[in-house]
Formats: sequence, C-alpha cells, structure tokens
Amino acid sequence: MASAAHPTHRALCPSTPLSLEVDTSATITTLGRGRGGSYDGGMATWRRPAAWAATLLLSGCTYSAEEPSLLPSPRQEPTGSAQSEPPPTNPMLPVAGERLWVSGWSALPITMRIALHAVRRIEGATVVDWSITPISAPGYDVGAALPPTELALEGAKRRTLGLALIDPAMGRAYQPLEHKSERQFHHCLCVPMLRLQPDLRVGETRLLQAAFPSLPKSLSFVDVSLPSVAPFRHVPVSAIGTAPAARRPTDLARPGKVPPPGPGRIDFANPKGSKQRQRIEVTRVLAAPGRATLEWQLTSLDDQAPDPVLGYGPPVASTPADGIDMVNTSPANGAVLRIGSTRLTNLWNKTTVDGRTAYACQCTEIDLWASGLREQGVSVGLVTSYPALPGGTRSVKVEFPGSGVFRVPVVPVEDAAALVVVKPAQEVLTGRWTYLGRPASGWPTSEWPTPTPDEAQLVDYAGAVEPLITLPTAR
Repeated sequence: MASAAHPTHRALCPSTPLSLEVDTSATITTLGRGRGGSYDGGMATWRRPAAWAATLLLSGCTYSAEEPSLLPSPRQEPTGSAQSEPPPTNPMLPVAGERLWVSGWSALPITMRIALHAVRRIEGATVVDWSITPISAPGYDVGAALPPTELALEGAKRRTLGLALIDPAMGRAYQPLEHKSERQFHHCLCVPMLRLQPDLRVGETRLLQAAFPSLPKSLSFVDVSLPSVAPFRHVPVSAIGTAPAARRPTDLARPGKVPPPGPGRIDFANPKGSKQRQRIEVTRVLAAPGRATLEWQLTSLDDQAPDPVLGYGPPVASTPADGIDMVNTSPANGAVLRIGSTRLTNLWNKTTVDGRTAYACQCTEIDLWASGLREQGVSVGLVTSYPALPGGTRSVKVEFPGSGVFRVPVVPVEDAAALVVVKPAQEVLTGRWTYLGRPASGWPTSEWPTPTPDEAQLVDYAGAVEPLITLPTAR
C-alpha cells in the first residue's frame, strides 16, 4: 500500500483490466475476475446487478466484469423437491489432509471443509486434486443452496488460484500454470472459483483441480499451500498414470468447528480511513520441516458503513521497506515470531510483474472476500507463513510490534503421507478435460479419480518456479 511515509513502495496491479470473454464455439466462458452483488445476511436474498458492468475499486486496483451469460445458474432441483440430500463421500476417495475455514464475504458465516486429495504427475505437468465442502451455515439445512460467496482462494493478482506447491528443502514455490496470452487474462489451468461460487450446497463436496509445472523426478513429496488455511505437509507425489488410495473411508460433510483463538486480544482502530474498531486474536503456530504457520483471527467490533476497509497497515500488515515492489495490497503479515533472541518475519516468494522484480507474501491477502468485516461481529481467519522454528520449540511469542504480544503453543502439522496409501501405486485410467470444455465446475466424489488436463493444451500455459525468501521490513 503506497503511503506518504513510504512513497517508493508500490503495490502492483495487473497491467490490463480483467474482464470476461465468451468463446461462442465452446460450452463455457473464458473467465476473468469481476464480482458483483450484495448480501443482506440471515435469510435475505442475493441481489446481483442487472448487467454486472460495474467496476470494482479495490485497494487501488480496478477490476471490470461483463455479464457472464454462459456461466451456470444455481442448480435446479427436480419438481417437488426443494432440496435433495447430497451423496455421501466416496469411500475410495483419499484424503491427505483437511482444514476448516469460515467465510467472511457477508454477515452469513459459512463453515467449509477444505480437503486435499492428491498431487499427481501427468505428461508435461502436475495436478493438485482438492475439494470444498460447505458443512454448515445458520438457517440453511443440509442440501440447501447457499448464496454466492467469495472463498479467499485466489492469489493477490486475482487472476489465478492462490495455491502453490512448496519444496521446503530447496526453498521453492511452484505456481499454478497460467495462460500465456493477455487476451485470455492469464487464467490458470484449473477449475475457476467463479464457476464454483454460485453453486455451493450445504453438505455437497466438489472435487477441484489445478495444474502446475512438472516437478523434478527426485521430488517425491511437496507441501501444498493455500492463502486462507494452514498448508498441507509432506504430500506424496503420485507417478504418471497412478493415484493414491484411501486408507479409510471418511465423511467430508460431517460437522466440525474451527479451533478457537487463545486468551489475549489486541483491540485497535483501523487507521486506513476508518474509525471502525477491530480485534486481533491468535490461535496457534503450526510447525513443519522448513517453515511454520501462524493461525490468527480478525474481528470487527462495530459496523462500518457504507463500504469495507480493505487497506491495512500495522498491526495487521507490516510496514514494508522503501523501494520494495509488492504484489499484495493488504497482506496479513503484521506479526513477528519470537523464540528467545530469534525474531522471524514472514516468508515471501520472489516473482516478476511487468518485467520488474516484486514480492508476494506467503500469507492471507485481505481482499474482497473479507467484505463482511464491515458488519459488527464478523470474523475472518488468517494465516502467515514463516521460516522454520528451532528444533524442539514448544511455544513462541507472537508480537505485533507496538501493539501487543501473545504466547501461543506450537503444534506439529500432520504428515499427509501417513493419511493415504501410495505404495504399491494404484494405476488408473482417467478422462481428459480442457479449459474450454466440460466439466469445468468440479466433480462429485463418485468420479474419483477425476479427469486430468488434456496435454495438448499445455503448450498455451506456463508456470513459474519462484524462490522463497525472507524480506527485511522497516522498523
């Protein structure tokens, strides 16, 4: 975020407007990044502008959208059935890890289970199989269609998913494959969130997929990082033509509760153009070989009208050093971890935007998905990644410089390789999909193992492999 105090710091936006283009020869649209509409909370109805032609001004970046006429409408239930029971989770579906997350798009808190299923090699690329299952929302029964909601799963540039494959030993982040053409808005080769968001139902699991660059043959395990929840650690990489198997059946729609924050809080007035008061609470620190992750929470203590503040400085976001180009506008990186005399600031990945070196925070970007923070009582979960903790660390001090310090426990991250069966390899035959072909809005769990991207389209996509680094911050 540019400021008078730091005039040389720039938050980078895409160089061209992001919109939506329709390929009338195909069965779906080529997707951009616009959003529109509002939600009143409770059981009120979703209102969408008639033309979706509004321009969103978001933390200094503008995004445009046109009416996505070929996007699917919310699912139509059979006559006489207002809602149907979602099918149970396929007992053959492997689950390499789960995380719970509560949406912050509106005053309606939707609890979702984000699960990881596989990292598979294909010819010329790597695919990540994962899923989203809404498990509860006040006033909505199992099987009920939910209002469209932002899912906090897009990257800071809002043109691709925020997923990354992390090689902690080498300090590398593999980014999703993006289309090489600006005319195609550099969309990722993935199931786009815009296809998923209008079509969520309580208790229904949607299998999703994203493609990444080919991994080195020597790399047998990776971490999978998401922007809104703690990363999945030590995920086995399946050989070409194979998929992992379930160690035991599971129910992804079962009830669950996000871990509550620990004692202690920081109440503050957001200094970025608002007198709204908010609260910081810290939950825990998760430790894994090569890095650590802080889980924390931001809550609004009063209403803010008419628009949410999405630009943050201390204590939520750290003040960057002069002359640093950042991809993020509101990174959740205000905390420093203290272990004795050791101070750890957050991890970044080095990247290139418009020919310039820039840095992207390995943390949650507070963006349009957090619009619900304009409402009193709305909370959003945040994560921030750091370098590895010293061996044997059982607790750390979490310091928000100038605002407060918490002492929190350190919890080991579960080993994903222990949760799925990978040997002997299970050979599978799957279909193929293209970005402009169906299905592009996800699959039910009954279709595991799901199709993989058609290799013929890979020539149009490229993926970056970026170094993970620590970036000095201004004191």
